[in-house]
Amino acid sequence: MNKKVLRQLGDLQLGDLVEVRWLDASRGRLETVEELREAGAAGAEIDLPVTSYGVYIGAFGKIAKHIVLVASQWLFAQGYGQIDCTIIPVGTVENIRVLLPKLMDAENVRVCQQAFIHGRARRLMRRITIFGNEE
Repeated sequence: MNKKVLRQLGDLQLGDLVEVRWLDASRGRLETVEELREAGAAGAEIDLPVTSYGVYIGAFGKIAKHIVLVASQWLFAQGYGQIDCTIIPVGTVENIRVLLPKLMDAENVRVCQQAFIHGRARRLMRRITIFGNEE
């Protein structure tokens, strides 16, 4: 794994607005070898450069670590909303750049983390209630 990226990841703070440059393994549609060659790519090349922006809420994963960015957050009503996350395998990352430190406050980061991990979370009177994964 890239030492520079690991250092950049270690320097991130929860809530930072970041730009992550990484390589996806999909072009979004099937292409013939002829189309790839016409575009100047060999048939075996599948690395697709991507730049993602979002608020860093942590690195998760039991086997392989993934950077999780909140790309969008909706608040439909008090205490009820939705988040849209971008999940990036750390091994595919080429560069991480902090655009704005601590854009999201710690409490909102915690709510987003719980929503991401457990599927749903709700904040009531400064306590977080988790929904999902009940056994």
